[in-house]
Amino acid sequence: MDYDKVFCNGKVITLNASDDIADWVAVSGGKIAAVGTGAFDGAAAERVDLDGMVLLPGLYDAHCHVMPTGLFLNSANLLEAGSIAEALVLLRSECAKKQPGEWVFGAGFMSQNMVEGRYPNRHELDSVSTEHPIMVTAQTLHGGSLNTPALALADIPDVAGVGTEEGGGFDGTLLSDDAFFPVMSQIMSMLPEERLQAFIEECARYSARKGATSVVGLLGQFVDGDKDVAIVERNKGSFPVDITTFYQTWDLDKVESYGLPRIGGCLTLDGAGFEYTMALNEPYPERPERRGFLIHTDEEVYSLASEAHRRGIQTAFHALGDRAIDQLLYVFRQIIGEQGKKDLRHRIEHFSLSDAKQMDMAAELGLVCSMQPAFSALWGAPDSGYYDLLLGRERAAQMEVYSEIVSRGCIVCGGSDSPVTLVDPVYGISSLIDNPDPRRNIPVSEALRIFTYNAAFSVHRETSKGSVEVGKDADFTVINKDPYACVGSGDAFDMKAVMTVKDGEVVYSE
Repeated sequence: MDYDKVFCNGKVITLNASDDIADWVAVSGGKIAAVGTGAFDGAAAERVDLDGMVLLPGLYDAHCHVMPTGLFLNSANLLEAGSIAEALVLLRSECAKKQPGEWVFGAGFMSQNMVEGRYPNRHELDSVSTEHPIMVTAQTLHGGSLNTPALALADIPDVAGVGTEEGGGFDGTLLSDDAFFPVMSQIMSMLPEERLQAFIEECARYSARKGATSVVGLLGQFVDGDKDVAIVERNKGSFPVDITTFYQTWDLDKVESYGLPRIGGCLTLDGAGFEYTMALNEPYPERPERRGFLIHTDEEVYSLASEAHRRGIQTAFHALGDRAIDQLLYVFRQIIGEQGKKDLRHRIEHFSLSDAKQMDMAAELGLVCSMQPAFSALWGAPDSGYYDLLLGRERAAQMEVYSEIVSRGCIVCGGSDSPVTLVDPVYGISSLIDNPDPRRNIPVSEALRIFTYNAAFSVHRETSKGSVEVGKDADFTVINKDPYACVGSGDAFDMKAVMTVKDGEVVYSE
């Protein structure tokens, strides 16, 4: 039989039920046509020499804010700043690239990185420019700040988290979801549609460069009118990665109008740790007056989730802290008790600060835990990470304990929460096999499945993606090192994608 293409002379990690290792994989019509061991002796129109590299099933990012990721990649990168003065310098450089009146964005801001420990106010941003509206967004997307021209263009809600000055008036800071989300949505909707599409395309290209062949795209939350949903759905098949849309709305009729079988993706039940809005059962050690917020009542969450379950629509809710996780688990326990399980694979996004009882409940209810392993690698180093600063050592040690979560039977899929951490599923895998905290390490095959089969399963795509098997989509990620050989070697974080293949076509190669 003649094949369109064969990928050979490498190690093929199939992740099939037997965890077979192969030497080559042949492709025809964008599908996997054959998988074999030994030298390939068939006929193929094209041979791709892997040169000893490792071929994996196409990697997923199971939780990506698509449009904000494109925005981040086209903004002043404020992760590089250690003070407000340094952030202003970076914003000034970005203003120099824009015409007067054009929006200027600074992304990746973390108040914890600032010597001042806070966000810039409107007066400080005005010192950069009053000829450009400026918006600074938090690395977590759960806060930001605006200069005076930007404030004049936005309708600022009268809610908690809106910063005020002595004598009244806004200081330009927006430090809660209720304050920041609607303002960012307004601002994004002011941009021309071609600029929004450019952001989405940039996210897709970046994802391919990092080895992702599929992205679960969280859309609709940060653009009034949900223009990003329409752009992605209208252009399906034109991106270098598959984008599966999670429509972030509380309106089931809107979701059904697009023919989508899922709702949410990051419908926030609580906030973020770095803004002290992650909902905790016990207060933050450094802010004993605070323990975060539950954004919605149990009744509100139940109303949407129960109706979605009744209609056969998958849901996904953001729940970081133990108090928010409890809320969602008990809502679903009631719903499933009333209606039964339906294999909808409802997802709980983040599931960061969970205890053994919550892990057991998630497994029992069949909820998919959509998690971000890069978080703990970057912020969870024992005795020195941000988690310790936020929660203290004892509770920080309970954040994202993958070994226990997996051993208790939870289905975990892996994402980045990009742009919170940028799309990089290979880094996510490294974070699961060589984490600074050994309690967060799991076996290599399970780590790989979290970013392949489990992620595909989480959006009902496991029959076509997630493993290298005949008949599935010819989506592959080629990496430079064998992850099984990296355990204990110190090389795990040197792994990187060197080739990305979608439907049998190379969409990225070093």
